[in-house]
Amino acid sequence: MKLHFRYIIPIIFILLLIGCKKKVTQQSLINSAVELKLDQWRNDQLKTCKAKALENALKYVDSVLLATSLETKLDTISKPVKPVKPPKPEFKPRPDSVVVDPIIKKEE
Repeated sequence: MKLHFRYIIPIIFILLLIGCKKKVTQQSLINSAVELKLDQWRNDQLKTCKAKALENALKYVDSVLLATSLETKLDTISKPVKPVKPPKPEFKPRPDSVVVDPIIKKEE
């Protein structure tokens, strides 16, 4: 038990000396708070700026792709040509094999 106290007391003493080395004034606290706020503001501005730049870049790329697709129609497979309609066949009239007798016979 004594062995632990022998090491703990000097360690505490050294930590107290290191902790009390720098004097903290109210002005230094204010300056550090202002620097912290400025860093946060800069980070927010950078995030907003990056988001806007990314949105503008996406719009530009989309417009370029759209313009390119309108020119090339992005359809690499050509459609087959519509076939030409064949001419109508000429029908040969068949000779009438049925002789029709008139209903009313004329007297000669």
